[in-house]
Amino acid sequence: MGSGQSQPVIDASPSSSPVENAAVRSDASSAVANVATSTSSADSSNATPSAGGCPMKNADGSYRIIPGFSSLFGRPAGHPPVTESKTPDRDSSKETIIDTNAQSSGGCPIKHQDDKQRGLNIFSRFGPGPGSSNLDSNNNNPKSTQQYDVYSRPIPIDPTNNMPIANPTNLARNSLPASSQSTQLPTERVSSTIPKGGTEGGTWTYPSPQMFWNALARKGKLGDTKEEDMETVVAIHNAMNEGTWTKVLEWEEVIGEGQPKLSRFMGRPTDLSPKAFFKHYFLSHPLPFDRHDWTILRPSGEEVRYVIDYYHDVDAENDRTTIEDLQIGRGGKVNSLLVDVRPALDGFSEAWGRMVSMPLAIRGCESIVDCVLGGGEGKGAKSEFEPLPLIPSKTLKNSVAESKEVWENIQKSVKSSDGSDACDSSSMEVTITSSEAAKIAGSFSMILKQCQDVKADLKNCNSDEDCRKAFMGMTVCAGKVMCPLQHKSFLDTLDTVHGSDGLDEMADAKINTAFEILGECVANYDKKASVAKKQHPDVFATIIGK
Repeated sequence: MGSGQSQPVIDASPSSSPVENAAVRSDASSAVANVATSTSSADSSNATPSAGGCPMKNADGSYRIIPGFSSLFGRPAGHPPVTESKTPDRDSSKETIIDTNAQSSGGCPIKHQDDKQRGLNIFSRFGPGPGSSNLDSNNNNPKSTQQYDVYSRPIPIDPTNNMPIANPTNLARNSLPASSQSTQLPTERVSSTIPKGGTEGGTWTYPSPQMFWNALARKGKLGDTKEEDMETVVAIHNAMNEGTWTKVLEWEEVIGEGQPKLSRFMGRPTDLSPKAFFKHYFLSHPLPFDRHDWTILRPSGEEVRYVIDYYHDVDAENDRTTIEDLQIGRGGKVNSLLVDVRPALDGFSEAWGRMVSMPLAIRGCESIVDCVLGGGEGKGAKSEFEPLPLIPSKTLKNSVAESKEVWENIQKSVKSSDGSDACDSSSMEVTITSSEAAKIAGSFSMILKQCQDVKADLKNCNSDEDCRKAFMGMTVCAGKVMCPLQHKSFLDTLDTVHGSDGLDEMADAKINTAFEILGECVANYDKKASVAKKQHPDVFATIIGK
């Protein structure tokens, strides 16, 4: 809440009625019972101690205590010590990947010209033929059935059906609101037109607005982004990728061999490509605001890497493209986003394609001789590919300074977010206004009234099991006030699996993940409350009392 907003209304009523307290206690107890049941079968041998204070689940199925409760309510007598730990490493790249080498089809999968033809056709736009650096020494196809996730990590394959093994926790978290979120976002996803490597007829699926928000939150890149911006952000993201794939296809029509598929991709925002370096430092071109590397899979099994630089043209910002224009299949594009697509110089054939094949194809020439005799223009069909000019336009030159600032901010953002997560307390050390402090104090006043019973359970618990359940109950009860969106999401998740005969892995992951997110939100809110109490003790003393 900004300092310019009005004083919030504080619930200054006496203690809640016994009926309200009973309802809250029942709600929290029911939720605790469900979560406790879902975690009872965890393997205690995998507990991983580390540092931090998030209310996330230990590998043994237990939950750690949020230090913030004791900071405002006081450490209960006889309470077990707070475990200084963080979330166990979930890097799926460390999972065992089952080898899925395709069967050899015999012979070389790529049609090469013989040595005599290579010598005769060296001036042809088709060059000496495609490279084979991505094929093994026996001329077998590579693992064309291997699928990759959005971080270019191989997805584990189930050998019984040759299908990818989904990660239940990741799937659950993708569809749930982030701990820092306050407004519900759509979870529906849209299919792209980009064929996905390792599948037969499948395409890549774009992230939902909720998934996009979660990714930005996880990387610490939300900045001043609001929930209401996400649908537009996702539409622009999707249109940009569709346009990029169109450029890749235009390249492949000239240097490729049929319909390719996108195998994997990787964002490299801090790596300046050699071409972007040359354009900026020698030709005064603006710096790109992002870089991607896309690896495509050709029908032969050959993999080819493409480098994509993304530029922003400030003077084209005020185009009239609407979000409806950017929907898949409508051909809309954002005129202010410029895309420079080309195959990486990973082999001689890619270099030949960039220096000879594509320039000739753009002019409709079959060979250099054909272009010379035709005065620079051939009689054949011309490629639709339009390369970005090396020399920047006048408007682009005017945005060089801004591009430098954006580039520097990206470098700082990546460095500052390296290894950070939702439990990074540094982001909580902010100045809190008096009105914000009053609202936070009012929330805790309400919690003290509504959560009296679960607070007493937390204070009087003796065994680890009782304290764990009491803590979980306090998290659910406090979360109803602190984090209404995450609290509702947690209860909705419980409802979806209520009455089922046992919990399967996916249902168990949904419940645990929803509780983790609720706990993260409560912990972060409580950290902010601790700062507010420190900065405005008089406000807290007035509303809550010492």
